[in-house]
Formats: sequence, C-alpha cells, structure tokens
Amino acid sequence: MRPNLRRLLVLCFLLLAVAAASPTSPNSPPESPPFKCPTYIDTVVPGGQDESQGYGQREPGDPFLPTMREVHNALSNCSTITSLKLRVAHLGCSRSPDSYTFPLEFPRGSHYPSKLETLDLDGYDFNEKPWDEGARLDPSSWFESEYDRYRHWFASGKARNWLKWLPLPKAQKNMTNLDLWLEAVDFSGIKTLRLRQMSDRGPEIAEWAKDFILALPQNSLKHLSWIKSGQTGASVEPILRHHAASLRSLEWREPEADFRQRRVMTADQLAALASMAPDLRKLTIDMNQNGTWPYEHLEVLATKFPKLTNATIFMEMTSECRRQMESARWDSWGQSRQAPTREARRTFRETMQKQEAECKSYSQPELNADHTKHLFEFLVAKNNGGNLTSVSFYAGYWERGWDGPLRFMGPWIEDHRAWGSCWLAEDSEPATEAKIEVGESRQMT
Repeated sequence: MRPNLRRLLVLCFLLLAVAAASPTSPNSPPESPPFKCPTYIDTVVPGGQDESQGYGQREPGDPFLPTMREVHNALSNCSTITSLKLRVAHLGCSRSPDSYTFPLEFPRGSHYPSKLETLDLDGYDFNEKPWDEGARLDPSSWFESEYDRYRHWFASGKARNWLKWLPLPKAQKNMTNLDLWLEAVDFSGIKTLRLRQMSDRGPEIAEWAKDFILALPQNSLKHLSWIKSGQTGASVEPILRHHAASLRSLEWREPEADFRQRRVMTADQLAALASMAPDLRKLTIDMNQNGTWPYEHLEVLATKFPKLTNATIFMEMTSECRRQMESARWDSWGQSRQAPTREARRTFRETMQKQEAECKSYSQPELNADHTKHLFEFLVAKNNGGNLTSVSFYAGYWERGWDGPLRFMGPWIEDHRAWGSCWLAEDSEPATEAKIEVGESRQMT
C-alpha cells in the first residue's frame, strides 16, 4: 500500500476515535506576552538563564526562557530585542531541549519585529524541514506497536500538520528552517554574527562557512573569528584575502586535539597574511613547537604586522607520543575486554600502563611561566619599539567544558591546559602572569 494512502487511512481511523482537532494550531501566533519585553536574550535551552550554572543571563523582570517555544514567543511579540544569544544542547543525562529549532510558521512564515544587531547561535538545526518533521513517526521500539506510533504521531499534532501540508508543491515541502528564518528575521542590522554547531544534526557549519565568507562583499568585514575551519594554511589564504584589507582583528585557529597535530600556517604564509592585512591590530593564531619554539613564526609576527598591538598564540600541549596513545586508547580498551581470561586482561592493562608511564605526554618545550616570559621578551626585542604591547599564550584544552550525558571516559586533553599573559608596563618593562593547570585524565570504571 502506498505510504501516503496508508497514513490517510490510519488518520481517518484516529479521527473517528478522538475528538475533533482544536481550532488553534500548535504553530499559531502566540498571545501578547505577560512579561516585560527584554532588550537582549542570552539563554540556554533547556537550562534557561541559570547564572548559577553559567547558563546565560537576564535583567530583573525579564522572562525566564528555558524552551525554544518560549524564546520564539518572546521574539514574535517583542520589538525591543537587539541581541539574541542562544545555545541548544542536551544537558546532563536527562535534560533535553524541546526542539533544536524555533516553531516558525510553515509554509506562510513568521515575523520577528525586533531588529537584531547581534545573532549568536550554538547548536541550532537550520537544516530541519518542517514537512519531513511532520511526516516522521517516533522511532520504533520493542515495546510499542505500530498503532502506538501512529497514535503518538496524531496526539503530537504532527498528523494534523501532515494532512494540512499534503497538497503543498514540492518546492514548499523542501523548505528548511533556514528558509523560514530568512523570512522571519530582518538581517539588515546584523553587526555581529556567531554560529557554532556542536551536534551532529544537519550539515557541519564548516562545510558552508567558506562560501558564506566569500559571498559577503569584498573587504566588508572588520572582525573575523573562524575556529575549526577545516582549512589548511594554504587553502585559507585566498579566503582571508577576500576581507584582508578591511580586517582589524582576526582569529583563525583549531582547538587542540589529542589524536592528531593541528594544521597551522607556515612562516611564509603568516608573512603573506601580514602583507595583505596591513591594518590588523589583533591576531589569534596557532603555532606548533615540534621540539623547539617556532622562532621563525614569532619573528614574522613581531616584524611584519606594523599595527599589531595584541596577539594571542595557541601553542601545543600534547606530544606526538601522547597523540598516538590516545588514538589507540579505545581500541586498547576493547582488546582488554575481549581478553580470554582475567589474567590476560590484567597483563594487557599492565602493558598499557607501562607504555603510558614511558610516554612523555607534553609537547616540548613546555609552556610555563619562565618560557612565557622568554617568548614575550623575544617578541618585544624583535618588535623594536613597535606597537605590540600584549601577548597571551595558551596550550591545551580551552573550549567549553563537557556538560552533556555522562561519558565512560573523556579525551586526555580536556584536563590539561596552560596559559600565560604578558604585557608592557608603563615603564615599557615586560610584565608577565602565568598559570599552569594540569590534571589527570578523567576515567569512569
């Protein structure tokens, strides 16, 4: 039987068994809010603005917004919002968002009256298609019959939407949540745009970030931060060149991983960046040690960027030996579990522990207080009275900590980091502050 015909028959049966649908659609425009309209939204779904947990913030009297529908309602009814900062994530073992998208009207579209200047989205699923979502049944399970799945499909309101949208042309059925966003939001006032994707939902941002950056008018960006771009030093050069003449600050880096070395610019590529971005005041970039400090890169940084006042450099924390061990760690754990006897498993674990004890886990030279001061003094000397006045050095894991479901074990790098901050005091003498944080790999047994 054709799928659509089968669904229609099931839907007719359910309509006979259940009272008529409510005249108010789940996607109907919300009522006027019984709260003071905020000037900004900074929230985490499903945590809300829980500052005690580090989730967002709000002003006294502003609404608490722990769900996507409540954020959507505020955006639909308030014209005072200039900044939207939203993270959508699975928190802990049991806290899931009500949705990874806003319930935008489909297919007619919604309207957000506020003129946003800052848009910061983390984990939002732009790729979701309302038509596909309306047609989707809950995943099958051993304790639910197919009838139960159809009953849930009806009770959730999806069946109603599916029937209403069935006559739509194919082009409208293929509309994504991003298409609905473009109709709902006035993007003409956006000055700051940040997009970050932490989930596996939809295509990776890195896949289309390059096209997005190149599609903007040439030399129209003053500040660009591109983290985890997937580009090499060679492939990123023509992309950065598109906006290089107008850039005042640039951040191009890749979070350190403990399974492979980061891709960084060569000294020549860094010099090429300096020549095409003469007005750069602030630069954040990766450098690798490889047994010695990257003096050639540091000299380029100090001598080729005439207007640079502030630099942030991410060095390495993880050695090649540690990377090899981390790459094999999961395989080793599986082999240990499959060993035929308890004695064999114990012997295998002892062998792995011995190899770990012999491995020098930290990239050499290590970033510490003395080395931080040495590197800054080298830069100041090479800068020879130039504009460079402050440099920060980082190594290890500096991304947001894991707050998702409990894991058996996390990456080694997550518990290891170091930083140092250096600046020229008023008397032009170098001053430094440094901190090293080293922990043990978190493991749950």
